[in-house]
Amino acid sequence: MSMINPETRFRDLADRERIAHDRHVNTVARLVAIEKKGRALSTAEQAEKELSEKILDEIAKSQRNNSKMDEVCDPLFVGARTLLNTQSLINPELRTEVDGGKLLFDVEENQPYSIVALTMGILALDGATPPPVMLVPQHTNRTGMTIAAGGKGNGLTIYPNVNHPLMDAFTRQFFAAVGEARSYGELADRVLVLLAREGDPDGRGGDAPGVSTQEYAAVLRGLAQRKVTVTEPQLRRRVNEVLDQVQNIGGEDSIADLGIDLPDLEDLADQTIVAENVRVMGPMIVSAMFEELKVFQVVDRIVEQFQHGMLPIGPGNAGKMLYRYWREAPNRMSEQERKNFAAITLGIPGGDPGGMVNREFNDLWIRFVSSVSSFIRQSEVDQLLRSATPSPISHQQVRKAARDLAGNLSLHGYGMAHYAAREIQSQVKFMIGLLQDPEILGSYGAKDMWQVVDQVATYELGGAKTSSRYRTLATCGTIITAWLANNVVRVNAATGPIIDIDQVRNPDVAATHRSTIDPTDYDLVNACELWLADTATTDSQIEELSQPREAPQMTSKPIQIPAMARDMLDGIGDLGVGLGRGMPAYPAYANGHGHRPH
Repeated sequence: MSMINPETRFRDLADRERIAHDRHVNTVARLVAIEKKGRALSTAEQAEKELSEKILDEIAKSQRNNSKMDEVCDPLFVGARTLLNTQSLINPELRTEVDGGKLLFDVEENQPYSIVALTMGILALDGATPPPVMLVPQHTNRTGMTIAAGGKGNGLTIYPNVNHPLMDAFTRQFFAAVGEARSYGELADRVLVLLAREGDPDGRGGDAPGVSTQEYAAVLRGLAQRKVTVTEPQLRRRVNEVLDQVQNIGGEDSIADLGIDLPDLEDLADQTIVAENVRVMGPMIVSAMFEELKVFQVVDRIVEQFQHGMLPIGPGNAGKMLYRYWREAPNRMSEQERKNFAAITLGIPGGDPGGMVNREFNDLWIRFVSSVSSFIRQSEVDQLLRSATPSPISHQQVRKAARDLAGNLSLHGYGMAHYAAREIQSQVKFMIGLLQDPEILGSYGAKDMWQVVDQVATYELGGAKTSSRYRTLATCGTIITAWLANNVVRVNAATGPIIDIDQVRNPDVAATHRSTIDPTDYDLVNACELWLADTATTDSQIEELSQPREAPQMTSKPIQIPAMARDMLDGIGDLGVGLGRGMPAYPAYANGHGHRPH
C-alpha cells in the first residue's frame, strides 16, 4: 500500500461531486425563478429549496474554515464514506475528497486508498442508487461525523438520509462491493499503482496522476475473469489490455462496445437479464439502419466498379481499402446471414424461416420508448395542464416496460449473435472509413459519405432514402440498448427511481462523455423523444402505447420447441416490425392491436 501515490486524483469522484453541487445550485435557481413568476411553492418544493440552500451554505462554510475539511454532497461518496467509517471497515477513517478527487483521511499514514476507491468504483459500476443527503448535527470538527448519543452538536455536517427507503438496498450493495474489493487483495494495490502511472503525463505516476474508480473496478473484474493474479510476470501488459477494452480504444460512437463477450454458461440459470446480451443489439440496430440505407450494397457496388476499372482511383489509401474489401469477401458475413441475425435479434423479416425470430421486439420497444416519453412529459412543470390525463405513468410502469424489453433482448442475444455483432461492428467501421476517404468523395463529387451513398443508391440501386432519419434512429437505438445494458441492476430493482428527474432537467456531463457507450438518463430520454419524432408517433399514440400491458410469455434463456410448433408460429407471418422494409413512418402496433391502422 505504501507504493500508492497519495497525490492520486480519482477523476470520476470529482466529476460526480461537481454534478451533485451544480444540481443543488440549479434546484435553488429553478425554484427561485418559479417564485419570481408569482407562483407559490408547494410544501415539498419549499423543503427541497431550503435543503439545497443549506447544503450549499455548509459547503461554503467548510471551505472557509481552515480547521475543518471541505464538505461534499455527492450522495454516493457520502453514503459509502458513512458506512466505511461507522462500520469501522477502514483505519484511518475517510473524511472527504478535494482538488480534483484527492482522498483525505484522518491521518497521513497507511491510508486505505485501494479499498475506498475500489468500493466507490464497484458501486458506481453496478448502478447503486444511494439515499439523498441531508444536514445533521456533528459533535466534533471532523467532516462527516454525526453527533454522539446524548451529546451536543458543535455544527452541521452532510450525511446520508439513513431513514430513506433507498438506504437498506444501498447498504446491501455497499457490503457486497466491500466484499468484492477485499477479495482482490494485493492485486488491487498493484493495479492502482499501474493505473496511476498510465494516468500521469510523465508516465511515472508522480505528478498528481488521475484514475477513474469505475475503470479501476472494471479492470480488476476483467483481470479476475482472465484469472490474472498478483504473481503475473507481465501484469502491466495485462492491465493495459483490459483497460483498452474498458475504454473501447479504437471504437466508434455509433457502435456498441468492442468488449462484447459471451456470458459464462454456468451462470445462465440464475440470470434473467444478461447485460452483454442486451448490448449486442446496438450493432444489430446500426446494421439494420445501414441495410435500409443500402450502405452495404453501395460499398459492394463501389468495389465492383473499382474491380472493373470504372472508378478513377489510383494506388492510394482508398485503393488499398477497396482491394482489401474485395479480397476478404469470402470470409465476410453475407447479406443473407446478416438478415438471419437481424431476424433472430430484432425480428426483421427476411431471415431463415427455420430460425428463432424475435416477434415481440417491436411492440416491447415502442412501448418502452413511449413510456419514457410519457413519464418525463408528465413530470415536467406543465403536468398541471395535463392533470386530466388518465393513468399517469409512474416509475414502476416505466420499470416494467424496461424489464420486459431488456428480458426480450437478453433472450434473443444468446449464441452466435455475440460474435456476429462484433463482426458487423468491424465491417461498419471499415465501410465508414472507406466512404469518408477523400479519393472516394472526390470520385463522386461528394462532401460526405452520405452523399456518396445517396448518389450510388439513386443511380445504381433503384433509389435512395433519407439518410438523416436512419442515422438518428441508429444512434438512438444504440443509446437505448446501452442504457438498458448499463442499468440492469436498476431495472431489476423492486424499489427506487428508474430515471433521475433532476439529471434529466439539469444535464451536466463531462466533455469526454460518450452517450452511445455510457448514456445518462438525459441521453436515454433524448434518444426516446428523437425515436418517436422520427417515426412520426403522435402524442395520442404515445399516451396509449405507454399504458401497461401484460408481458409476452418468454423464458429467461432459449428453450428448444418441437418442430411442429415452430412451423405453426412461422406460418403466422410478419407481425409488422418497425425496423424492416422501409421503416414505416407509423410504427407497428401503434394502435394497440396486431395490425397497422387503416
